[in-house]
Amino acid sequence: MSDFDKPRTRRPWLFAFGGLALFGLIYSGVWLALAMSARAQAVQWIDDQRARGFSIRYDKLLATGYPFAIRLDVTNPGFGAPNITAPWGWEGDHLNVMARPWDRNNFRFEVSGQQMLAFSVAGKTQTFTGNVERVFGNLGLSDGAIKSVGITLQGVHLTNQDRASEGINIPKADVFVERLASARADPQSASWGLSASSTDLSLPWFKASPLGTLVERLTVKARLIGHIEAGLLVQSLEDWRDKGGIIELKKLSLRHGPLKINTDGTLALDGKLQPIGALTAHLEGFFETIDALQKLGVVKARDAITAKMVVGVLSRTPAGGGPAVLNLALTAQDRHLYAGPVRLMELPEIIWR
Repeated sequence: MSDFDKPRTRRPWLFAFGGLALFGLIYSGVWLALAMSARAQAVQWIDDQRARGFSIRYDKLLATGYPFAIRLDVTNPGFGAPNITAPWGWEGDHLNVMARPWDRNNFRFEVSGQQMLAFSVAGKTQTFTGNVERVFGNLGLSDGAIKSVGITLQGVHLTNQDRASEGINIPKADVFVERLASARADPQSASWGLSASSTDLSLPWFKASPLGTLVERLTVKARLIGHIEAGLLVQSLEDWRDKGGIIELKKLSLRHGPLKINTDGTLALDGKLQPIGALTAHLEGFFETIDALQKLGVVKARDAITAKMVVGVLSRTPAGGGPAVLNLALTAQDRHLYAGPVRLMELPEIIWR
């Protein structure tokens, strides 16, 4: 090859490298603009939430992730609602929110490090602190509105600062919420869907349960029929109820102490905004549960005896032995829970205000 031909051979490579360098420069500029825009939008959202009465804090808010992601790294984040009837708050070590530069409708977030969760119970603030193995999830948007939220919790162990014997322990849990239809759709259409599951769940409120402090298994699948509009909660619930709003409980599977239940049905609100519903349930450990509720005083002795006599006729003992199995209707009406034809217990009143 002559010396004259060498520059001609190098020229395509020079053009290629030059093109790549120009593309990299343009991409870097676009990424920087998008990253700064994402940070500015996050700051604006924080200001908007503060204006609505929420408390939000952080030490640092950095835009990172070059070249294939835009990630907002938040150091010492905090979020809470201090000015409501039952105030609550959360603080953590780190929060990361990530999106792809070419996809601004799907975000991934992750929380790590030490956590603090505080909320009010009976007018007294309870504070739980501890570590989490991993908490992460995904947020999907459509036309600027939330389309879906999925959260996975792994190894959550928080302890009550005032009572070390009480804690929040979540070895594994998944929650997924999805918007199924817009507010402009048919009022009788399903607007939101929920699916959730957990294993070996332990919460402070379970301490009062006569069935033990551990829920070994919990699975829920449900759909919200109708739309609950933004605004005052009581008014929104009344409008939803008056338009025929219900909750379709597609599946509820629970194992708590001796009780095993698999059920489905519908739930709604009555004229006083108290829950009503009709469910079809497959039960195990029914009689042991009645005994435990009677000892706690939730079920009266008279009602317990009646339930065992009447419902006992419907029970079947498995061929291989074990607890009796029941298939019966569970209904809630006038703040009472009925097992088949038997009034079992009074339900607590829900004060929505």
